[in-house]
Amino acid sequence: LFDSTGVGLNWLVPGAFLQEDCSVNSCHPELGDLMVGRANRLSASSTCGLNGPQNYCILGYLEDEKKCFICDSRQSYHLYNQESHRIENVITTFDPERKTKWWQSENGVHEVTIQLDLEALFQFSHLVLTFKSFRPAAMLVERSKDYGQTWKVFRYFAEDCAFHFPWVSLGPAKRIDEVICDDRYSSLEPSTEGEVVLKALDPSFNIDDPYTPHIQEQITLTNLRVKFTRLITLGDTLLQRKKRSPQVKYYYALYEMVVRGSCFCHGHASMCMPVDEIRGDIHGRCVCQHNTVGTNCERCQEFYNDAPWRPSSQTHPHVCRRCNCHGHSETCHFDMAQYQASGGVSGGVCDNCRHDRVGPHCELCRPYLYQDPRLSLDDPQGCIPCDCDATGSLENGLCDPVSGRCVCKENVGGERCDRCKFGFYGLSQEDPTGCQSKRCTCNFLGSVLTPYPCDQQTGQCVCQSLAVGPLCDECRPGYWGLGNTVYPCSPCNCDHGGAYSDTCSSVDGQCQCRPNMVNRRCSDPAPGYFLAGLDFYLYEAENAAPLYPSSPIVRPEYDLYMPVTWTGPGFVRVLDGVGLRFTVDNLPESLDYQLVIRYEQEVRVTMAMKNNLKHKWKCVCVCAFLFFCVLLRCDGQTGTLLNSCAFWFCFFQMGLIPTIESVQDFCSQSEVDQFQRFRCFELDSEQRILPDVCEGLIRSLSARIHNGAMVCRCNLQGSHGPSCSKLGGRCDCKPNVIGRCCDSCAPLTYGFGPSGCAPCDCDPRGAIAELCDQVRGQCPCRREVGGRRCDQCLPGYFGFPLCRPCECNSLAELCDQHTGVCRDCRKHSTGDNCERCLDGYFGDPASREPCKPCLCPDTQSSGRFFARTCNRDSRSGSLTCDCLTGHTGARCDACAAGFYGQLTRPGDGCRVCVCNDNADLADPDACDSVTGECLRCRHNTHGAHCQNCKPGYYGNALSQDCRECSCDRRGTEVAQCPLGSRCFCDSLTGQCPCRSGVVGVLCDECADGFWNLQGGSGCQPCQCDPANSLSNHFFQVTGQCQCRAEFGGRRCDGCGENHFGNPDLQCVSCDCNMDGTDRPACDPFTGECLCRVGVMGIFCDECAPGYDQAFPACTPCHPCALLVANEVHDVHLDVQRMRTLVSRHSGQLKPEDGGRLRRMLEMQSKLDSLANLTGNSVPRFKAQTITKHTLTDDRVCPLSLSCLDDDCSKSECGGALCPDRFGERACGGPTCDGSVPISQNATEIAEQGTNKIFILMSNLLESKMKARSPTLLILF
Repeated sequence: LFDSTGVGLNWLVPGAFLQEDCSVNSCHPELGDLMVGRANRLSASSTCGLNGPQNYCILGYLEDEKKCFICDSRQSYHLYNQESHRIENVITTFDPERKTKWWQSENGVHEVTIQLDLEALFQFSHLVLTFKSFRPAAMLVERSKDYGQTWKVFRYFAEDCAFHFPWVSLGPAKRIDEVICDDRYSSLEPSTEGEVVLKALDPSFNIDDPYTPHIQEQITLTNLRVKFTRLITLGDTLLQRKKRSPQVKYYYALYEMVVRGSCFCHGHASMCMPVDEIRGDIHGRCVCQHNTVGTNCERCQEFYNDAPWRPSSQTHPHVCRRCNCHGHSETCHFDMAQYQASGGVSGGVCDNCRHDRVGPHCELCRPYLYQDPRLSLDDPQGCIPCDCDATGSLENGLCDPVSGRCVCKENVGGERCDRCKFGFYGLSQEDPTGCQSKRCTCNFLGSVLTPYPCDQQTGQCVCQSLAVGPLCDECRPGYWGLGNTVYPCSPCNCDHGGAYSDTCSSVDGQCQCRPNMVNRRCSDPAPGYFLAGLDFYLYEAENAAPLYPSSPIVRPEYDLYMPVTWTGPGFVRVLDGVGLRFTVDNLPESLDYQLVIRYEQEVRVTMAMKNNLKHKWKCVCVCAFLFFCVLLRCDGQTGTLLNSCAFWFCFFQMGLIPTIESVQDFCSQSEVDQFQRFRCFELDSEQRILPDVCEGLIRSLSARIHNGAMVCRCNLQGSHGPSCSKLGGRCDCKPNVIGRCCDSCAPLTYGFGPSGCAPCDCDPRGAIAELCDQVRGQCPCRREVGGRRCDQCLPGYFGFPLCRPCECNSLAELCDQHTGVCRDCRKHSTGDNCERCLDGYFGDPASREPCKPCLCPDTQSSGRFFARTCNRDSRSGSLTCDCLTGHTGARCDACAAGFYGQLTRPGDGCRVCVCNDNADLADPDACDSVTGECLRCRHNTHGAHCQNCKPGYYGNALSQDCRECSCDRRGTEVAQCPLGSRCFCDSLTGQCPCRSGVVGVLCDECADGFWNLQGGSGCQPCQCDPANSLSNHFFQVTGQCQCRAEFGGRRCDGCGENHFGNPDLQCVSCDCNMDGTDRPACDPFTGECLCRVGVMGIFCDECAPGYDQAFPACTPCHPCALLVANEVHDVHLDVQRMRTLVSRHSGQLKPEDGGRLRRMLEMQSKLDSLANLTGNSVPRFKAQTITKHTLTDDRVCPLSLSCLDDDCSKSECGGALCPDRFGERACGGPTCDGSVPISQNATEIAEQGTNKIFILMSNLLESKMKARSPTLLILF
């Protein structure tokens, strides 16, 4: 937003301009000029013409010849009184005659104040002052928020801030509220209509919240004061000798003063109304919305104090909320503590609640009353009396005002406080705690009377059936947990196998566990232990002894997509009629065991004990800790097998499973029935998932027969940790590891170790089987194939999987497995098939011709082999060496151009000549072929490697930048800069060798204390006289020292210009006028001034006679001027006497002598005019005797140029008697300079002067007679 002045107002109105709808966010009244309508509130401390008309002038006024005007402000301004310049004239009216209407201060008054007093607090935007006069040299703007009680400065303005306001910092401001001095609005230009602009907030700062205290301090005010402290003057105010005082043109004159602002409503109003009937353009009283009131909407309305009052913002209107008093009060107030305690929900506190109500919102009932739950909080009849037993309640029946709950005494309970609490008895009105303090210590969980286990009259305990003891606090044997659980007493329920008995601790129920069994019931193995399953005792057929040696172990074929159905390495094939002997020695207890055989045909079981007892039953009774054998014999069955001898029986495992019925005092008949009904034996032997019933019975059975849990014994390399499954003891195996203890590799894997087992991964293209050695992992390979996986050819073969022998011309045994490229070729051969010779050798291995060494010029091992290889010509059979870089010749026995070296010694070779790119290495003579010294350096370089600039040059030879020395011969040592040749300087820096007293890289400057480089012998010392010079500084060009005022000379060892005397003693000023002297101005010994021609006087400060008297020009006059001056001298004396006479008797004239007196005065005036004509000659005539000799010299000197009596042969004019060619006298010609012509010319000039003087004397005599006549008449 912008107003007519172009000043931005965005900061003042954050929302839409004139926003009428204030329900969503803030709204603001419109902006305007606060001056309009407030003329009676505007004042000025100084106004011209208030007490009467006053003159003033306009400086530089060019519109009219009239420069000064009248100010008469006794009456207000109107069309016929435009001389009134009161302060109200600055209020904007948009009149066409705006330029004829202004305010003006009194003349010459510096301290002037303009003050606007507002009737309310307004929001200020900006101030614009438009001046008719010059703007002030210094001023400031102040504001007040307390109706003029205190003032704060907005900003200072000055043309010179440091002079007028030295304590104020110069802008720009670093903070939005920083007070600074602005120098942009106080300059001389323009002389009229200059502006001073003040913005309340600098637009260069970002304002997030306009209602922060420091922002509000900037933009709100009740009074505005403009102080002018210094007029702009032009420096003539101290000149008091003028006819008119200069103060009349210095004053303050203001066309217009605009104070833009708006009614300040904190964002809660969009319009305002007048205050005290002040009809301004902008009113001061807000028409408040959002339930706010006040001149500036600065507080909430009555009964709208539930939320704190806040200014409205762009995002939230902050409406004042109505208090909630439930209709029981009409007044309320805001309480910040209440607001904070409610988490910012409600802060209104109701005043004077009615209808027996109390509380911040009248929501509670008075003491001894409570809220009727059937009625609402707004109901006037909502509070009803408490229903409490006065005997057991506090305060004689006090209850909770919301719920009506009675407030009981300490030992009293019940809704009405009408009975004792648990453990107490004897309710009494007199007892302050209500009931007797002796506690009833019955355990209420073990008592029958709950929740009051003891009789409230006697205090005796009545126990439940499972509880015993005087206090009913103990369980019967076999039970536990009284007071520890929600049940009175619980059975021990100890595990049949994991615990020694069914009794437990009556406190925590802990059973007595067997070794390595844990938890309360002893049903779980301890960490690192397990309970064995029914199939724990298994025996591999591979470990059994065959009855005949014809029972080999067969490793079955492994199918990736079929499950593994065997254990151990594989099967044992047993022919029909042949058997195996299993050894059993690890059974834990003497029980009945089920014998299980895993096979593929029928078997007959025969068990032989050491005492030769034989049994043929499937269920056998085995004594623990005895050694016995189990024999398995395979018999064919007629009718089932066609030919029993043609079949093999494959055995891989035998197992002994204990029977649950053979364990004494283990379980009940119902548990045995469950064991059989759920087929726990078959499921466990088949390693299927067990039901919970089976798993619990098997776990208990294992703990019983093994007397606790068994240690896991997990292999640390093959398992992920030492723990195993609680049932069965299976460890968590690593990849490809099997076995209960994770101690072996799975089929088709190998390398049991910390990372598990790795797959065999045999390559089917080179392996004859998939199984590999489980230790080394070696797969079985075909004859020509090797590698662990059988995935590569054997050494000497290539081309897997079709491996072929290497083809290397019998010069190598190995070749690349894939490409067949031969490796490690012998006898100096190389190539994919060893078919050619190495570099440095020649021959044809493919044709069985051996490789021989090249001689270039010697063999490779000699240290003098300078070729890459050699080639033999197929026709001539001669060898040609392929030389290395830098070598040449048929045998590479010489160095090429640009190279050098000693080729006769082993290890040497040709190396490139190092000439730093300053030689043409293609030139055979560029460097020495043996030593490498560079011989033909270029680019003005020299040296063994052309590394230096040659004499007379300098620079960087390595960069080809050698430049010729440019020494100044005048300052360079003669020996280093001889005539006819170049000068020598430093080869790196170019510094020339300078003479003494000379400096500079080129020796072209004199050092301090030296001068005269042009002298031909270097610089000379200045040798300034230390006593007569100001310092040791001098001019290096002239060598002139800086002398003191009275001394001179180059070295200051003589007297200075216009001085004379002995410089060793004292030099005295001649005081000659320098404009009238020659140089030197005076004699250095006598001090006599030496005047130039046409000048005279002791100090040569006057023009000589015969010269124009305009000193110092003194141009020559006419030759007669001196003669006229002598004659006029007498007339001048007479005139002086006449003037003296007239002035002496002028006071004695009578009135009747007026006519004569008039004529006499006219005569005196003529005499004065005549005296003016001759006045300059009289002083000259007096000085003639003084300057006689000087004038004679001036006249004689020109004549002395010619001899007046020379012979006729020497002088053109000749002497006095010299004849011309006709015999006549030659003297007297117009061009002659002899004595006679000169005399004649002087005579003629004298005669002319005499005539003129005669005429002048006649005129003077006549005038004298006329002047004397009236004088005599008067005297006589």
